[in-house]
Amino acid sequence: MPDSISILLLSPDLMVSSRIAGVAAAIPATVETLGPAGGTPRGGPFAVIVVDLQVNGQSATALLERAKGFRDTQMTAGAERAAIIAFGPHVAVDRLAEAGEAGADLVVSRGEMLGSLPAVVERVRSALSKGSTDGSV
Repeated sequence: MPDSISILLLSPDLMVSSRIAGVAAAIPATVETLGPAGGTPRGGPFAVIVVDLQVNGQSATALLERAKGFRDTQMTAGAERAAIIAFGPHVAVDRLAEAGEAGADLVVSRGEMLGSLPAVVERVRSALSKGSTDGSV
């Protein structure tokens, strides 16, 4: 893993954003957050795009399509393929499954994301470097 990576977080939740940014220092990583209202990232390229599935009024599929759009744009510019990690409440089984079907490289519970971010990022990036991109990381 490089000395530092960039993470793009798609989340409307300022508490989640703050917690992820704080834990990301252990990776080490910098985090840029975009809310669900739109916008374009200022930084990048991103090694990881993290998608918060707890966004009212948007399906997991729509949220993943937005993340894949950012990933595709940076790949077109010559950057490596970013890993996409989706997370949500463990009780939202259908929403988590939908995210996997929509193309997330890894889907985890909110608790796992917030409690084990460095391990989650390492797990998905390691799997991608070995060629496992079927959502079953």
